[in-house]
Amino acid sequence: MKKAVPSKLFRPLKVGAIGTLSHRVVLAPLTRNRASEPGLVASPLAVQYYRQRASEGGLLITEATHISSESLAYPSTPGIWSVEQAEGWKKVTSAVHEKKGFLVCQLWHTGRVAHPDYASHPSNTKNYQTCVSSSAVGIVNRHGKPGKTVTYGGIKPHGVPSSLDSKTDIPRLCQDYKLAAQRAMDAGFDGVELHAAHGYLIDQFLNNGTNQRTDEYGGSVENRCRLLREVLDAIFEVCPSERVGVRLSPHDSPNGGNTYYGSKDTNPDLIYRHAIQTLDRLDLAYLLLTEPRWVGKHDDTPENDPGFQMPLMNLEKFRQDYHGVMIGAGGFTPSSSYAAMGGEPSDKNQYDALAFGRWFISNPDLPLKLECFHQHLASGSVGLPPPPLLNRYERDTFYTRDAGGYIDYPSLEYETFCEMGSPTENDKLEYQGMELGKYTLLEQENVGTSLKTTETQSRSKL
Repeated sequence: MKKAVPSKLFRPLKVGAIGTLSHRVVLAPLTRNRASEPGLVASPLAVQYYRQRASEGGLLITEATHISSESLAYPSTPGIWSVEQAEGWKKVTSAVHEKKGFLVCQLWHTGRVAHPDYASHPSNTKNYQTCVSSSAVGIVNRHGKPGKTVTYGGIKPHGVPSSLDSKTDIPRLCQDYKLAAQRAMDAGFDGVELHAAHGYLIDQFLNNGTNQRTDEYGGSVENRCRLLREVLDAIFEVCPSERVGVRLSPHDSPNGGNTYYGSKDTNPDLIYRHAIQTLDRLDLAYLLLTEPRWVGKHDDTPENDPGFQMPLMNLEKFRQDYHGVMIGAGGFTPSSSYAAMGGEPSDKNQYDALAFGRWFISNPDLPLKLECFHQHLASGSVGLPPPPLLNRYERDTFYTRDAGGYIDYPSLEYETFCEMGSPTENDKLEYQGMELGKYTLLEQENVGTSLKTTETQSRSKL
């Protein structure tokens, strides 16, 4: 007897030429700082990390991956511009494809977020200057002083970026994106995602708080979207549009909403609507939108993180502007994912798929756990065992360098295997590194539920 589908999240979905997903639980791009030095190559740990999270017909998006050494902004984050890096990623794509999953490489340029000190990294063989942007506008904190960032030499104030020249730098930048996309295709990725979000370079061109140019890349919304389109055109030369996704992060800065690295705009709805309508005409694989409900001050306490109870903002604003596959990310819980993916499969007032970050870090088999929980909700708990517990994530291991908090979170299958006997070196590859009993467990229905609505609203303004 065929198992009933508990929600839209577990129905197939065609994503451009990438393929048809068997479920819609997507691994969101997540910086993890585990690349091998000095080449910034995906390490053997990364191969295991993505293998553990791959599932048949499931879509994984890599951590943000530098298109060139000009982008370096955090220690030990991987690149995709060199042959050596492509060879490292080829091992990752092979591991995911062995489990019949799909893997997309997120292409990243950090712009002004990069500290000038990163220009001395040994991988910078082209002697690029780091810390560049749309304009010479530095990152400042709420008190107007330079923000701080992490470098190999410790915490330092952000630098003031150099403005990219429209005649020399920007054409070269587009070629860097093209080369990175070609390397990704050579490495066996199923597609690429352009990171145009979260206050990084493309987003710095979109927002008029950071883009103060007076040339063809500044001023009007058309001009501020020009780089986004030119970069995509360069990528399309080596990767069909149907294998390309784009990530945007519309915000609500004039009304006190979350912003990313201080990238603000006087009319964010206008610029992002124009960007989304532009993308709607390009026959992309998908558009991924971040919901701006991340509250960093509380994201290490999943039981009472206010971001998990904030309402969706960008879905309501922009769903009607994009007619292709739209993926939502940011603050989804097991319960809210069920609410967000209810109704008929053809309902175009919903996201088509949901991307999970922190919960996918700590639960390599998150799609299975969510499916059990959705089945539990759909049936009213009648005749079913309790849904599986989640491994509670430990945020202090997100950006460390070793296996802890990276490949040691156990899966349900591993737990069952351990109950039957101790695993050996010859057991399934994805078990290697997993540890049973190390992490606290949390009931899925309890994520973000210990706060009252009024308390959530007040904390969201912190």
